[in-house]
Parts: sequence; structure tokens; C-alpha cells
Amino acid sequence: MKITNLLYQILAYAFFIQTLFPQEITGFLPQNVGTHIEWERKFLSLPKAGNCEKHLFILTEEPHPAGSEASDKVVKYIDSVFKSYGLTSKVFEYWAYLPYPEEVSLELIQPEVVKFELKETTWLWDKDTYDDNIFTFYNAYSPDGVVEGQVVYVNYGLPEDYKKLKELGVDVKGKIVIARYGKSFRGVKAKVAEENGALGLIIYSDPMDDGYMKGDVYPRGPWRPEEAVQRGSIYYMFEYPGDPLTPGYPALKDAKRISPESAKSLPKIPTMPVSYKIAKKILENLSGMNVPEGWQGGLPFAYHVGPGPAKVKMKIKSDWKVRRIQNVVAELKGFVEPEKKIILGNHHDAWVYGAVDPNSGTSVMLETARTLSELVKSGWKPKRSILFCAWDAEEYGLIGSTEWVEENLKDLSENAIVYVNIDAAVSGKNFNAISVPSLDNFIQEVIKNVNDPESGNSIFYEMWLKQNKENGKKYNPDSAKVKIGRLGSGSDYTAFLDYAGIPSIDLSFSGNYGVYHSQLDNFYWMKNFGDPSFKYHETMVKIVGLILMRLSSCDYLPFDYFNYAIEIEKYINDIDSIFSEELKSANLNLSGLKDKVSKLKDLTMELKEKQKMLLQIETQKIERKFTPKEGLWNRNWYKHRIYAPGYYQGYGYQSLPGITEALSFGNFEVAKNEIKLLEKILDDVNSYLQNLLKTKSGNK
Repeated sequence: MKITNLLYQILAYAFFIQTLFPQEITGFLPQNVGTHIEWERKFLSLPKAGNCEKHLFILTEEPHPAGSEASDKVVKYIDSVFKSYGLTSKVFEYWAYLPYPEEVSLELIQPEVVKFELKETTWLWDKDTYDDNIFTFYNAYSPDGVVEGQVVYVNYGLPEDYKKLKELGVDVKGKIVIARYGKSFRGVKAKVAEENGALGLIIYSDPMDDGYMKGDVYPRGPWRPEEAVQRGSIYYMFEYPGDPLTPGYPALKDAKRISPESAKSLPKIPTMPVSYKIAKKILENLSGMNVPEGWQGGLPFAYHVGPGPAKVKMKIKSDWKVRRIQNVVAELKGFVEPEKKIILGNHHDAWVYGAVDPNSGTSVMLETARTLSELVKSGWKPKRSILFCAWDAEEYGLIGSTEWVEENLKDLSENAIVYVNIDAAVSGKNFNAISVPSLDNFIQEVIKNVNDPESGNSIFYEMWLKQNKENGKKYNPDSAKVKIGRLGSGSDYTAFLDYAGIPSIDLSFSGNYGVYHSQLDNFYWMKNFGDPSFKYHETMVKIVGLILMRLSSCDYLPFDYFNYAIEIEKYINDIDSIFSEELKSANLNLSGLKDKVSKLKDLTMELKEKQKMLLQIETQKIERKFTPKEGLWNRNWYKHRIYAPGYYQGYGYQSLPGITEALSFGNFEVAKNEIKLLEKILDDVNSYLQNLLKTKSGNK
């Protein structure tokens, strides 16, 4: 059996070797492929791991939350580096409503009195753990308040968890609930606790999810130790991202602002994060029934639901101000269509040091800017411009990128081709990509041309091998595809895709990363656990660089909308299956949608076959048509009708959100309207494609 598997691997790898630098690259005419491949070969020799390491060391020197003096130093550094490469770099200011922690405390007041110290442990060998400017245990945008009450354990704090508690006869009204991190965005946990009448919310990191149940904890390993806390915003980004007081328009200094009381995106109950050392003291003092199956975490005792006898007192007071934030935008100008833009972005603000999140991505972006600038100096001439964007205040609510998109919407709608995001770019060795379906094949082509620094195999092969193993499949070379995920939210691609309808990609190398949003996400952790040699930073530079080179230089854009049509068809069929009873009782019919998506498949297949002859660049505008001016019925800022972040998922995506969420909430009249709107959108896309194919064919 082992011999057979080995043979499969040998045959499979022989197949993949043939795919390296193929003679055809989607997007390029045959006569131009050879020249472009030569430029790619030159580029792949330029990235240096040492440069990424140097940038990360400087970027993580101080804690630099958005709006702080230390953040201003980071902005100046990024701007100066871009300019040193000969790029045109500008700093764009916005003014956003950002609270800082002023007084945060937590006490256990029954059955014993314990005043918890809200500070992470210091380590003699790690100077960063001694900085006095590190934020305390804080969930940004928690309202001020003092609350006390008995504690109820609510598992991950999602709607199904509260439903289970009700079935068990446990009421959380007037109680303080404690939920573990995971399964959803922390803001969703605050929203659901609010909806169920809780007085307050405590969120903790359970060792089952990113602590000792996963492996060795810091300092012996990469996982979260008992005192480390996950800070983070509980801003209701699923309502709308960006500055909470300027929804849908840029937060310029003199912008008209709504009152905080009228901002739908601001939470209503006090919320704070704690370490599992603190959570242990609270949870071990809960009585009541044992938790349901699947609710037991990794602490060394049987979990109970409560309520009580554990009773706690929380106090939260923040310094609420409109503060200046700064985006840095640098441009490498195109030589043929300079107004057309390929955009690479990542945020630069961090809750503490942010070695993985976000500065692994920022160091990759800076090195990508250097290498492509060097390539231009040696004679490479991209047709379209490349923008390198360092966003501010992402951690608070995707603010810097959202304000920039809202301010530049007209230009972006006309000229942006693709947005590429590299937030927590490197925390390990496992490559991940999420995108719109039209870019799946493009990403797969790119990663065939970049090798894993340890195995020497292509990133594509490593990803393919891993996915086949996980799915229990044999190593069949005929299954020469890898699964690309879909975009939900939680990073700066959100405004580009969901508001402006710009095709987007998000890339990362993931690993055993247990120090997310803690003070231990620092240079020491990266150098000892994340990417000691910085070779995966260098590899990400190569992947991102090839993506930018191909999109900025191709003869026709490499979108595959037939693949997109297949996905939409699947989503429609899923709704038909999952909500069959609801559709029947409400007399709703999806046959019109099925007919229109069938036509879309035919037209996109024709487009795919004729791309080389048409040489059009208008294909990226198909994404815009999925993003009408009319927003989703329950959250108007979100426009995209194929994808949106799930209302109770946050980071995860919801397909066909207008229809799916209306049916989920039992709003059948809205569901009817959303079905009609999607039919109209598909009609519009089909007409656009017909006219495009007819016009271009006639001009041959």
C-alpha cells in the first residue's frame, strides 16, 4: 500500500513538473508569453528574506494602535521606504471615532472575592513584554459601564448556543455571559448577547482552541499561554464597516457626523476579553447542569452552564475621541493605461506589536514594491498602474480602507481591476487563498510557478497534496485543481468587493498561530516560531509579485466568469434544497433564476473561448453589476448580491445574502423582492455579455 501511494506521488509530481512556466499563460497572447516569462524569471531572483526581516523588526518596535504617536512613526517609515524606491507616495488623512481604554477592571465577587490583574506576563528574554504602552485587556467600542451579575457560560456565544440554553431552561437575561473565542467574529458574540438580554459579556481564549490542547504554549511553543489575551474590536462590521459616525461617506476632518447613539454599528452592552487563567477562576465556580455535548473546553474540570454561584463585577471606561488616521498610498505608474489600477493593500495598525497581524503583510508589501521597482528600472514596462496601500485603523473596523474606497468610489468603479489583500501574510507554511470565483484559475496558474522553500515543490503541488490528503483522496494527477475559498469579511478587501464591486483576492501562509492580538505577536515570536528564516515572507513576495505582474501586463484580463456562473448556479440550487418548505409555503419560485444562470453559463463559456480574440479589459466590470446601488434589505451599506459577510458569522461569507437571509429570518416579501432583483442583475449581466461579444466580434 505504501509503495502504491509512493508511486502515485511520483507520477503526480512528474505531472506537476510539466506545469512549471507553461508555454501558455492565461491573459497573454502566444507571441508575448516568452518575453513575459523572461521578466518573471528575473523577478523571481530579486526578493530577499533579509529585507522582509529588517522591515518587520522596525515595524514591530513599539505597540502602535490606530491614531497613536507610535502609529505616526510607522506611517512615516512606510512612506519613506516607498519613496526610497522611486515610487510616488502620499499620505491620506481621515478622522475616525476611536476609543482608547481608560479604566478596565474585573472582579469575582462571589463565592469569593478576587480582583483580577488585567496584564499579560513579562518574560526576561522578551523585551517587548515590558512596554508600558500596551493596551490593557480591551474590546474596542464596548460601551462604558459598571455591571455586576451572576455568570452563565454560553459556549461560543452564537444564536444556536442561546437556543440550546433556552431548551435547557437557562435564562441569560440580567446575567453576565462568558463565551469562548472562535467560530465567529467577536462582534457577533456581543450582538447575540445583547439580543438575548445579557447585562455584559466576557470573551476568553479557551486552551481547546488556541492553547495547550493544540500543543506546546509559549515560550516552549507557538500556542497561547494562560495569561495571554486576545484584544480586538466588537464593532458591528456586519452592519457596516468604516468610521461609525460617517456611514457610506468619507470621514474627512469637516465631515458631518451622526451621533454615536444613532450609529447601528456600535455595541450596546459592556464587553471585555480575558485570558484563560482568569476564565478558569470564573468557570470553575459555576454550578448548574453539565454543559451539552460539544461545549466542553480544555480547562481541567467539567464545565457547567450556571448561572452562578460565580458573580462578577465589570467596569469599562474609554476615552472616546475622533482621532486622525493615515493611509499611505504609493504608485508604480503604468506605461500604456496608467489610469487602470491593480491594487495591493494591507493595514499597518496593530493592537500591540502585530508581527503576524498585520506586519508580516506590510513587510511583504514593502519588499514587493522594491522588487517591482527594480524590475522597472531594468526595463520592464507594466501596461497598468500598481498601487501599494497601507491602511490605518483596520483593527477598529476596516476604517482606513473603507473611507478611502468611499472617497474614491467613482474612480475605482471605472478603473480598478483587482484588489489583492495580504493581512496576516505569514504565520506558518500552509498556503491559503480566498477570492471571487472568476480568479480561481488565475491564482492556481500563479502558484504553479512559485516553489515552497522547504520542499522545493510548487506551492500549487503542496496545496493540492494537502487538500487531497485531508479529503482522503488518492494522488490523482487528473484532479489538477485546488480549492480556493470565498471572501467574507474581517480584512480590508471588504469595501472593495462588497461596496465597490471590485474583484478581490486575499492570501496568506498560515500555521500554529496561538498569539493572535496578544503582546506575544511580536518579532521574537516570528523569529522563533512563525517564520525563523523569513523564507515564507520571501515566497509570499514572489506570489504577490507574479499576480501584480500578470494583471498589470496581460493582453486580456484572465477572469473566468464561467466558473463564477457555475458557483452561482450551485448557490441557487442550495437555496432550493435548504429552504424548499419556505419557498413552497410562500409561493416563491426559483425557476426564473435557474433559466437566467443557465444563459449566463452559455455566454461566459463563449466569452472564455473568445477572450484571446477580443482583448477586452471590460470584463472586470461584470463584478460591478453584482453590486447594485440598492444595498441589502437588512444592512444597506453592503451592496454585493452574490457575497456578503454572514450576519451571524462576521468573517465567514454568506452566498446570495439578500435571498438567503430574508428566508432565514422568515421575511418572505423581502425574499420575493430579492429574487426579482437577482433576476434583474443576471439579465443585466447577460445583456452586457451579449453586447460585448457582438460588438467585439463585429470589430474583428
